[in-house]
Amino acid sequence: FGSGGREVAARLAGMTGVPFFDNDIILKAAENFGVDVGVLKNNDEHYVGSLIYNLSMFGANGDYESSPVYKTYFAVSETVRRLRAENDGGIFLGRCADVILQGEGPIVRVFIYSSSMEKRISRTLALEDVSDGKAETFIQNKDKQRRNYYQFFTDNKWGAPTNYDIMLNTATVDYDECARIIAELAQN
Repeated sequence: FGSGGREVAARLAGMTGVPFFDNDIILKAAENFGVDVGVLKNNDEHYVGSLIYNLSMFGANGDYESSPVYKTYFAVSETVRRLRAENDGGIFLGRCADVILQGEGPIVRVFIYSSSMEKRISRTLALEDVSDGKAETFIQNKDKQRRNYYQFFTDNKWGAPTNYDIMLNTATVDYDECARIIAELAQN
């Protein structure tokens, strides 16, 4: 969180003309599946993974399909597939899209990160309603939520180099150069 992945994706979309999907996936999922937008937002990339949370969200009977977390993942994953098919591709930010779209044609799997907590904090302070003293904890919590969600639904380790075609560090490579590198990789 705070590494500039959204900015890189937006610049890549502007550079290539390929549609970019991020938070609008939630709106389309709500529309496509008749699920309340608020429910989807509350459960989007927010899986906690504790035993107590598992029991409360999935129920002691293991009825995963009726849980809000499962419904959100299902609606989002199907929406990602539909958007890709309708647009003959796309740039998808997060939401396990690298795994969801596996086997559905060529994809370039990218992981954007920043090795500079200082830069991540600066970006977070500019974009989020969080105080300076709480920004690092906010980032760490967001990273944990995303990691747990990704690992639960994909059985892959979030941020592991073996899961991606390329990993780009925005602490050393600026957003425009990241977008250029990805565009070049996608053409090959």
